[in-house]
Amino acid sequence: MAFADEWKRITVKVLADTQAVFTGVVADVNSSIAFGSTVTGSPGQPVDEGILRASWGTTWQSPTSALVASGGAAAGYNMQNEDGIARPGGGPYIQRSAVGGRHSVSKTIDGLPRIVEDVTKRLGLGQ
Repeated sequence: MAFADEWKRITVKVLADTQAVFTGVVADVNSSIAFGSTVTGSPGQPVDEGILRASWGTTWQSPTSALVASGGAAAGYNMQNEDGIARPGGGPYIQRSAVGGRHSVSKTIDGLPRIVEDVTKRLGLGQ
């Protein structure tokens, strides 16, 4: 096999592997925020009727860009769950759900390197 052919094969594989890792990381970020994760330590979203948990989703802006965000009916109270400050009024936020907890977004962000490592290992890459 010629060097140029081998280089092309390697390039195609690296691009495919990179896309697979990115796609897996985006899925795990969304799952960590909404449902919790042992990888990040995120507790996930509290569940009463499931509105807050269901509000988290992914918008694919391009093959290499994605936005994980909350919207819809939960947009009014997702921040108070994240930081524990009730709005309006600024008093303490009282979580009534035994499921989930606070700081799911920040714990997911802090755990992003561990998510990348976990996804890479699951895909059998980087060994």
